[in-house]
Amino acid sequence: MDGATTVGKMWNPSLYIGSIVSDPQEKVAILPPRIKESMPSPEPKPGEMGWLYRVLEPYYSKECVDNVVQAMLGGQISSGAMWPRRFAENICQMYGVPVALPTSSGASALHVAMLACGLGPHDHVLVPSFTMVAVANMVKMVGARPIYCDSACNSLNPSTDEFLQKATPLTKAIIVCHTYGVACKDIEGIAALCKERGWWLIEDICEAMGTKADNGQLVGTFGDFAVSSLYANKQITAGDGGWVHARQKEHHDHLKSLINHGFDPAYHFLHFETAPNAKMNGLGAAFVCSQVKMLPKIMEHRGQIATWYRQQLAGIEGLNCIEQRQTDAPWVFGIETTDRRSRDHLRDHLASYGIETRNYFYPLHLEPVNFYGGDAGVYDIVLPNAEKAAQVGFYLPSHSFLEHTDIVYICALIKQFYDKSVQLPPACRSAGWVDNERSKLLKGIDPPEV
Repeated sequence: MDGATTVGKMWNPSLYIGSIVSDPQEKVAILPPRIKESMPSPEPKPGEMGWLYRVLEPYYSKECVDNVVQAMLGGQISSGAMWPRRFAENICQMYGVPVALPTSSGASALHVAMLACGLGPHDHVLVPSFTMVAVANMVKMVGARPIYCDSACNSLNPSTDEFLQKATPLTKAIIVCHTYGVACKDIEGIAALCKERGWWLIEDICEAMGTKADNGQLVGTFGDFAVSSLYANKQITAGDGGWVHARQKEHHDHLKSLINHGFDPAYHFLHFETAPNAKMNGLGAAFVCSQVKMLPKIMEHRGQIATWYRQQLAGIEGLNCIEQRQTDAPWVFGIETTDRRSRDHLRDHLASYGIETRNYFYPLHLEPVNFYGGDAGVYDIVLPNAEKAAQVGFYLPSHSFLEHTDIVYICALIKQFYDKSVQLPPACRSAGWVDNERSKLLKGIDPPEV
């Protein structure tokens, strides 16, 4: 077709981040003072060399790619292929549960879990305020109301007391998030509370796959359901995706219906319930399948990263490290300064050397969506521990390619921020180093032992 042209052209090719407002400043201007005064500052920009260290990097092996090629050659690319089933079997084996189903994301897994609990309008769900917005979004998606709970003192997660303080006669469930991969220190007590009250317990382990509670038990095995994410920044990844698993086998058929439009195996086009499409495709499942066996080693490396950071940052006045549990292998390693100004300046300092960081979560009860979305007044609630953490905390590079020399260099920059006399070691990496390391993995070259 001579002279054929495309019908249209995408004005912004990114499908990931965009603005739904024509004038963000106008949207901010009318926010209540309590939100405006606590909003995070604009993200720092890297120096001329760009980001030398990203906070997180996808980590996968040659076997992952080989499995995808095998799936493509065999036509095993859909949610009905063998790879999602094989992945589900791996999760069941790892967590010792009878039911696991791959999903399109961690958020869709949470959506499905809450539908399986029968949660809906007029139900209250107790959730941490200090967590990712997907938690509150999915509660709202089923028509229930999120009730925001504070973190316990000196902790990233609520304890039994914080949940009980917000319980109402309409409470039907608790969601525990094990934020940043730090196991909730009171998970056993919370599980006992839910059993006593007849509440559902859903564990969100999107940041905590492979993490163990203080009693040595894997988080994700205390609740009625657990959900996880397989996004590219997680310990293991399908690019996008997730899963939901249950401790009781009677949930299998309902969960399977809920992730697939309410299809019934007895009558292919008869549907007995309203349900989303939350399935994972076969290529994503093929990609992540072999990573499950890698998870223990990945978590061992996360523990080593935490140890290196704690050793290097010990004794810096005005700086605290992320909460430490019996198993100390957080998904990301966080630090907290004395105040917001110091936090922002330290982040700017690190960015100028190409060290990417991320602020801690902004509390869900203060999110502008509450003002614009019909929950006016929620932001007047005071949850001091979550709000304090959001103002002073951020996390550092924490991925699987990092070695001891990398942590020493990053921490030297932090020390220099507090003490200008500190001499910096030479940078041990150059631009593109992670891509080079990843290329070695894809050639079957094992990474060095940590």
